[in-house]
Amino acid sequence: MKISEVKSAFKVADIVLDKDHKVRKIKFIFLDKIKDKNNKPIDKGILKDNSGRIYFFVSNKKIMKIGKSKCKGGIKNTMNFYQGGMQGGPSIRTFGIHILLKEELESGKRVEVYMMICKKSKMFVEGLFGEEKIYVTPDVLDVEFKCKNDYKEKIGKYPPWNFQENGVSWRKDILRMHGQHNSGRKVFFNK
Repeated sequence: MKISEVKSAFKVADIVLDKDHKVRKIKFIFLDKIKDKNNKPIDKGILKDNSGRIYFFVSNKKIMKIGKSKCKGGIKNTMNFYQGGMQGGPSIRTFGIHILLKEELESGKRVEVYMMICKKSKMFVEGLFGEEKIYVTPDVLDVEFKCKNDYKEKIGKYPPWNFQENGVSWRKDILRMHGQHNSGRKVFFNK
């Protein structure tokens, strides 16, 4: 599915190869001027907004992964986990996505990050002394579930890099490299 078919997401970053860093292979270049889903300028503060968010890894305009986060520091901090996916003791998901992003870039593809914010809605909430209509944020899990299911309804399966949801294992070479990395052995890459 092409990102252009998504009506609720907007671009926040390009991903490029990082040839200067000793360990990591990719880096995120966040846009200076961000436009919302309606192509209207929005404040760069959105990059550090702590609201729940859905993010999309996109390669040559094709959605490769749909994910969610509600960690502090906004989308910038969420992407720091992927950028640092070759450092420390990363999960297989963080490590593997780092490798897949690197491979897409090395094959000459344009790789980008899009996102959507889980918008607050007014609804009645029960308190100690009755109901009150207040703004609440939907659970990011519910929004992610809706996005992934919309994708699956249209395509017949989840995005290619949503391995768990598709019931597909990681490639054996990525599993091997991840195991070597987390056991403290040096991982060698094809250059």
